[in-house]
Amino acid sequence: MTYRTVILFCAVLLLGACGKSDTQPAPKLFKDQIDTLDKAKAVEGTLQKQNEEQRKAIEQQGQ
Repeated sequence: MTYRTVILFCAVLLLGACGKSDTQPAPKLFKDQIDTLDKAKAVEGTLQKQNEEQRKAIEQQGQ
């Protein structure tokens, strides 16, 4: 290929990439899994608080 052909080919590729943009938002992948994970993290915090309170109660009974 000649130098001009390569430049023309690159120009055609670049102009072809400048098509109409897609206005649809990207799909929310793994949304259900992320929501479930967030709920599990919230429950974990609650369980840790309860565990700490239970340990304190046991320590107070032992004294």
